[in-house]
Amino acid sequence: MQRFAAELRRLRIAAGDPQLKTIAARAQCSQATVSETLNGRRLPSETVTRRLVTALGGDWARWKELWREVRTELDELKHPAPQTLQADMVCYPDPPAFYRAAADRVRAARHEIRLTYVRLHPPGQWVDSEVTAYYETLLQWARETSESASVRRIIGVPERDGVPPPAYLAWLQEHQEEVRDLYTYEARVMSWNSSCAWHNTALIDDSVTFLSFSGAGRQQLTGFSVEGPVFLAYFASIFDRAWGALRTLDEYVARQSR
Repeated sequence: MQRFAAELRRLRIAAGDPQLKTIAARAQCSQATVSETLNGRRLPSETVTRRLVTALGGDWARWKELWREVRTELDELKHPAPQTLQADMVCYPDPPAFYRAAADRVRAARHEIRLTYVRLHPPGQWVDSEVTAYYETLLQWARETSESASVRRIIGVPERDGVPPPAYLAWLQEHQEEVRDLYTYEARVMSWNSSCAWHNTALIDDSVTFLSFSGAGRQQLTGFSVEGPVFLAYFASIFDRAWGALRTLDEYVARQSR
């Protein structure tokens, strides 16, 4: 973060050394965020970083790669794999029970949530109220938590010849508008060409992993949770490596909407 901050300070000087309030106004974020970023006390989300760089006249193509390198390095430092496995597993009898438990743990999260959604149908296809409440809880947590916290979500979009189903694209466009100004929430898209559903994860802080497995029907799902940082660390490593290689939700929707 210190190296990244030093680069940003040089960019600020090259831009004429504007005041913090000027940068914040241009980037549509708080002066505190600008100050903490320039002083190396935090790494903002990719969305906020892009706005800061744009406000200072920087080349985002270069800065995006730099930001992703720093993000990957931080993830590796923050989540080293412990050496011993001590975990408690809870199995859930049905989707409502699974999503109720997941929503409860989201509400208790401290600083970081990472999750995937890789299914043949968008979230709006669910009929259980507990599922809807879970996704609403995620966004509410992102709205109410501090700017130093984050929700990162990988969305696996089924494609045929590079084109997603119309219903999926429509949901992605709606979701893009829903989270456009939610700085603590980021989504990236994984093009997914499989004809079947896949497992999904929700990683909450470094404490609990939720795993779900899709059934043959769109409403079918089984799942369990595992307490403990060791189990979570393996999935966190996979998630973070994938995250660095994926397109942002904005980039994906823009390409599909041409």
